[in-house]
Amino acid sequence: MEYEDVLRQYLGEFGRYQKLAAVLTVLVGPSVGAMMFAQAFLAATPAHHCRLYQNDSSVMYGHPSERLNASVPVEKVGGTWRYSSCLMYNGTGGTSAGNNQTVTSCKHGWEYDKGVYHSTVVTEYNLVCERQWLKELGQSIFMVGVSAGGLISGTTSDRFGRRPTILACILLQLSAGLAAAFTKDYILFLVLRLVAGGAANGVYFVGFSLGIESIGSSKRNLVGMAISLSFAVGSIFLGSLAYFLRDWWSLQLALAVMSVPLLSYWWLLPESPRWLLSNNRTKEAKRSIQKSAKMNKVTIPDDVYEKVTKPKDEEPGVKSKKYTLINLFRGPRLRMITVTTSLVWFATVAVYYALAIGSADLAGDPYLNFVLGALLGMVLSLVAVVAMEKWGRRPVVGGFMFLAGAACLTVTATPTDRQDVIRYLSLLGRCAVTVAFNTLAVYTTEVFPTVVRTMGVGVSVMSSRVGGILSPFVSLLAVVWPPLPMLVFGILCTLGGAAVFSLPETVGVRLPDTLEDVENLGRKQKPKIDKTEKSGEFKRDRDLSYIGPVVVSGHVIGDNDLFHHT
Repeated sequence: MEYEDVLRQYLGEFGRYQKLAAVLTVLVGPSVGAMMFAQAFLAATPAHHCRLYQNDSSVMYGHPSERLNASVPVEKVGGTWRYSSCLMYNGTGGTSAGNNQTVTSCKHGWEYDKGVYHSTVVTEYNLVCERQWLKELGQSIFMVGVSAGGLISGTTSDRFGRRPTILACILLQLSAGLAAAFTKDYILFLVLRLVAGGAANGVYFVGFSLGIESIGSSKRNLVGMAISLSFAVGSIFLGSLAYFLRDWWSLQLALAVMSVPLLSYWWLLPESPRWLLSNNRTKEAKRSIQKSAKMNKVTIPDDVYEKVTKPKDEEPGVKSKKYTLINLFRGPRLRMITVTTSLVWFATVAVYYALAIGSADLAGDPYLNFVLGALLGMVLSLVAVVAMEKWGRRPVVGGFMFLAGAACLTVTATPTDRQDVIRYLSLLGRCAVTVAFNTLAVYTTEVFPTVVRTMGVGVSVMSSRVGGILSPFVSLLAVVWPPLPMLVFGILCTLGGAAVFSLPETVGVRLPDTLEDVENLGRKQKPKIDKTEKSGEFKRDRDLSYIGPVVVSGHVIGDNDLFHHT
């Protein structure tokens, strides 16, 4: 008997115990979401121009004066004339700029506009002009940590359990975040952000797997989208905190403190029953199911415990085994799933983070743009919940990827002086790719089997972060041609959307538990009957995949009306 059968026949797919596990995994989302997008405000680049004299603060940013007019040239950016950000005249201090004066790079540093941001990492370490690449490097290093965190946490959670991995990541996220708020060295700041990013990614995606594994298949979409939306809630928290905390260190401190309540998970968070059963931790699995039955106020017969917790190595021909990353590439179908999800995640995350963080740089109020994009993405994600159940995972994920690609490609054809149009198209692209990101997170956990689920998700996430690592440098292509970054992002979204349709559909299908299950995922097969020589009894082939509920004459025949693999 499988754990899915116990949920459907005895515990209930969404009883009190399952709801507790789901709520706890949802609550990790806000702190992780805020951490992931913090770069939008921690490293925001305010308007700036050259400082006229060394250690001279008498001329504030943009304050008109004869000396400033004579020292800094003006340039047209987005249809607006403003003081140059990176150039100044040679021999500053004259009464007239003159027509024959040459220009040079800023000699004495920069004056920054403090009307929006009081201080950021950029103003703290002067990461502008020829040093701007250091800012983009910071975001890339953060994504390196996120990528490594996905791989490491996926491997450890499949080997040692979901619960201990989540607890370790919470502690790392909190400690690294607190230390980053007080560091005075940029390199150390980047290292601490790298650690915090990896830990945050582990908390989120391992928690995602735990939440999905604890509930029945009919509630997977609902819980999965709730976890994804909690990530978006973190973006709204970030925008709100950044509005009131205009200094980068105070914002970083507030983001770290958001993880403090998660320390209570040491007492509250349960282990995944599926993981315990898949790893033959029979005693712990039995205690977990008994605790679940007590909380759900149901009674489970003793023989059911014996059936569901029977170690796999007690069955003829089945041996207990450990799984590694190599297992993701052995079966042809699982290999295709691993490669395809990795490529789709690469494209999705590259565009997702670029448009989300870049929304703070669009025309208009940066806080409003950021929060508005997050809110619209949440609304569309709620629509996607219904759509995923009605039309399936693939059309929704792929469709919104195509929409994001169309928005990005349209931006490339829009004149640069139409900043209002570019703003709305960019927000549309951000909303569409946000929905794709949220729905893809649900979809990915469903296509990998339990024995390597977080490992598979970890590989996909690691690949996605390669996109996140390269994304900041794609943005630098605007120096060559302003619309070029959006052209690249549009092409990525379009290709990613097309790749989604090569994956198996999972709506209404039982979560695969073994490597054999995933090879048959989404394929309808006829039952194979073989005769047992000793007893003369017939039995169904145990490798038969679950087809899911079917509709006959307008009536749904549920799982218990069909055969199960046991």
